[in-house]
Amino acid sequence: MASINDLPNEILEFIFSLLPPYQDLEQCASVCKRWIALASNVRIRKKVCLQKALMDFNLCWRQEALTGQNPSIAARFAHASSLHRNSMYVFGGASSYDTTFNDLWRFDLSKRKWIRPISMGSYPSPKAGASLVCYGDLLVLFGGWRHSYTPFQMCTLFDELHVYNVTDNRWTIHNFAYGPPPMTGHSATVHDNMMVVFGGYQKTMENIGTTNDIWVLDLEKLMWKRPMVSEQKPPARYGQFQMAIGRDHILVLGGTGGVNRIFNDAWLLDMRNDVWRWRNVQVKNKKSTVTHNWSYPACNVGTKIIVLGPTSPNDFQIIRQHRPTNHGLHPPNLGRPRPGGNAADRPRAAGNEPNIPPRQHPVRSPPPPPPPAPIIPPAPRARTPSPTGALRQPIDPQPGPSGISNPSSPSQAGPSRPLPAIRSPSYHRQQIDDDHLLPKRFNQTPPEHGHMAMAAFSVRPANPPALQASRERQLERLRKMEEKISAMRRIKEQEQREQEQAAAAAAAAAAVAHESSITPKRIKRNGLAIYVCDISQLLVNDGKTPVIEWQEQKNSGLIAGAPDHFTFSTMVSGTGELIVFGGLNKNPKSESSSVTNSVHFLTVPTAVV
Repeated sequence: MASINDLPNEILEFIFSLLPPYQDLEQCASVCKRWIALASNVRIRKKVCLQKALMDFNLCWRQEALTGQNPSIAARFAHASSLHRNSMYVFGGASSYDTTFNDLWRFDLSKRKWIRPISMGSYPSPKAGASLVCYGDLLVLFGGWRHSYTPFQMCTLFDELHVYNVTDNRWTIHNFAYGPPPMTGHSATVHDNMMVVFGGYQKTMENIGTTNDIWVLDLEKLMWKRPMVSEQKPPARYGQFQMAIGRDHILVLGGTGGVNRIFNDAWLLDMRNDVWRWRNVQVKNKKSTVTHNWSYPACNVGTKIIVLGPTSPNDFQIIRQHRPTNHGLHPPNLGRPRPGGNAADRPRAAGNEPNIPPRQHPVRSPPPPPPPAPIIPPAPRARTPSPTGALRQPIDPQPGPSGISNPSSPSQAGPSRPLPAIRSPSYHRQQIDDDHLLPKRFNQTPPEHGHMAMAAFSVRPANPPALQASRERQLERLRKMEEKISAMRRIKEQEQREQEQAAAAAAAAAAVAHESSITPKRIKRNGLAIYVCDISQLLVNDGKTPVIEWQEQKNSGLIAGAPDHFTFSTMVSGTGELIVFGGLNKNPKSESSSVTNSVHFLTVPTAVV
C-alpha cells in the first residue's frame, strides 16, 4: 500500500508550502531527516519569494477575521510589538479616550488567534511609545509615555526597564543608578549581547526635547553605558526606524525633529572601532520615497526595507507650531477631548511633542473680502457768513469708529438728502441687453414707443401703439431661446453618452487588469501604500559614501485589500509574510479619531497547481 513517503520530494515540498510556516511546519520537520530538509527548503523558499515579490510588486493583502474570538485584544495605537518564534507579542499602547494599557498579548501565528498570557512579577506601568526587542527567550521593554491625568500638564515619560521571560511568564523590573533619562519615540536594536538605543524625545534636568544620543545596554550584565561617538551626528529626532546591518552597523531612516520638521534622510553607524562613527547615506530615487517617514510602520526583509505610508502629501497634516509662553510648554492634546470644559481652556500643542499624534483641525478658508464701497462724490460745501461778514469755510466732521463721518451736533448735520446712485456707464447698456432676453409682462411695451403703462394694474393706454412689430420681436426671442435650450440639451446628452462609454471602458480595463493580476490604479484612496528600499549596496563600496535606493512604485503603491490610513501601527516580519497590527485614524475634516485592532498580512499570492 502506498504512503505519503512514496511521493517525490517536489510534491511533498509543495504540500508543506500550503501549511502555516510556523508550528505546523516545525511538527512536520520532527518526523524524519527527509522532512527536516523539505521543511527547511520551504522556509527558505518563502523568504526568497517574498523578497522577489517586493521587487516585482507581486503582493497581496489578507485580513484575519477576529470576530467572535474570545479573548480579543482591545483596539490601540503606539503600542510595542516583537516577534518571538511562532508568536507576535504586543504590549501596551493607547486608546482614543486618553487611556494607556499595560497588558501583554500574544498572537499565535499558527492558529491565527490572540492569547492573553497569565503573567506574574512586577508589571510595567501603563504606557505607549515604548520599545520592545527580543533577546533569546527574553523581551526587553524600555521607555514610553502616558497621558497626563491633570489638565495643562505634559505627558509622563518613563525610564523604566522591564524584562519579560517567555518561558516563566514573569515580569522583572531593573533599576539603575546610571542610565538614560525618561524618553519615548526612540528606536532600539539587538547586536550580540547588547541593545543599542538611539534618539527619542526625552526629559532631562535641564530641558525636554529631541535628542541624538546613543545608549547601550549590556543584556548579560544589565548595565547601561554611553559609547564614544564621532562629532558628525544625525539631527536630533524621534519616531525613526532603526535596523541592524550585520553585527557592527546600524541604519537609521526618517524621523521627525518636531512640528513641520520631517526627515527623509538615512544615516549609517559604524560600531567596529572604539569611536563609533556616523556616516550620511546617499539616497537615490528620492521621488519614490515615502513623504512622511516617522509615524508609519516599517520593517526589513533581507536586503529590503518596507515602509507603509500615505499615497500623497495631502493625506498627512501637521498642526501649526505653538509658541511657548512664559508659563512653560503646554502639553499636546493626546486624544479625544475630555468631557466638559471650555475649548479655550484646553492645552495647546507644544512645539516639539513626543511620538503622539497631534489633533488635526479642519482647514478653514478665509472669509471673502467685503465688496468695495461705492464712490460718492463730495457734496458742495456751503460757506457760512461770519459775524464780520466774511465767508467762513465749514468745519469737516471727524470720522467715527467705523470710518464714516458723523456730524458733531444736529445743528451741524443739516437736512438729510438722498445721495444719488452712481452707476457705471455700461449699466444702462447692460440693462438693455438683459431686457431683450426676458418676455414682457402685462402690456409693457418697448420704451421707443413713447409710452409705459402701469404694469401692476394693467391699465390700457389711451393711444395704443401698433403691436405688430413688438409681437414679431417677442416671437423671435422665443425662437432663439428654444434653439439655445435645444443646443444645451444636445450637449448634455452627448456628455452623458461619453461618460457612459468611459465607464464601460474603465470597467473593461479593470476586468482585464484583474485577469492579468495587475492591481488597478488608486484602488483605495485612504489605504496605505507600500514603499520598498533596496539596501544591498549599502556596505559594498567600503571607504565611499554608502548608498540606498528606493524602488519605483507601481500603481501608486496600492494593492487591493490594503489597510486603511492608520498611523502609529506596528509591522513585524514573519516567515514569508509581514504582519501589521493596530493604529490610529484621524479624520482631517473633523476632530474625531478611531483606533483599530485588526491584523493584516502582506504576503505572496499562492499559486495552486
